[in-house]
Amino acid sequence: MIKKQQLFDQVIEYLSNMIVSGAYKIGDKLPTEPQLMEELGVGRSTLREAIRALAHNEILDVRQGDGTYIRSLPTGGETLVQRLRRAKVGEVQEVRRTLELEIVKLACLRHGKGHLQNIRKRLKERRAALAKADMQALLDADVAFHCSLAEATGNEVLADLYKTFALSLRQALATLWDASDFEQSAMAILHEELVEAITEGDAARASSITTSLLDRHNLILPDSKKSNKLIVN
Repeated sequence: MIKKQQLFDQVIEYLSNMIVSGAYKIGDKLPTEPQLMEELGVGRSTLREAIRALAHNEILDVRQGDGTYIRSLPTGGETLVQRLRRAKVGEVQEVRRTLELEIVKLACLRHGKGHLQNIRKRLKERRAALAKADMQALLDADVAFHCSLAEATGNEVLADLYKTFALSLRQALATLWDASDFEQSAMAILHEELVEAITEGDAARASSITTSLLDRHNLILPDSKKSNKLIVN
């Protein structure tokens, strides 16, 4: 049975190892969800997220109404999530810039009422965590907020990719925030302004605000980029 700690990452590692070892062969059908949940000791949402991440890496093939099949071996025995665990903070920030600038543009063009409700909910959670000076809750709320922006693009692949990437993003933020006296109040204002821009569909303003957010992190990046590596916990 898998330990109750680091469930998402451990499920991915377990399934990947089963494939690499030959216990699950290409073309084989995975056991049913209830069987895997019992075998691994995890919930349905954790299992599905792990399977989704492996499917996006073309390791698994999810066939609606049929089941999940082994599609290919993990490249170099490593999934995207496992590779991200070895990423440097600077590398994560560069990928983040590429993803988030495109995400806010698409969110401005495609968001719906439900998307905006979820974005505002996540912003409220972020605001509450900051008011309590609860940095762990703030990290969780910040990542959830940006995931909600990804969902607002209407592109499920992009949203799921960002959610997978967010595992490393959270650790990168923790490293950066710990390394400096970060101006969280100024960051909070920028997040509020970003929601306004997306609500108004102002892609140029949303991109400008996102750039400002990213640049604030880059001001303290050099030292972190040289030495820190990420381990998703």
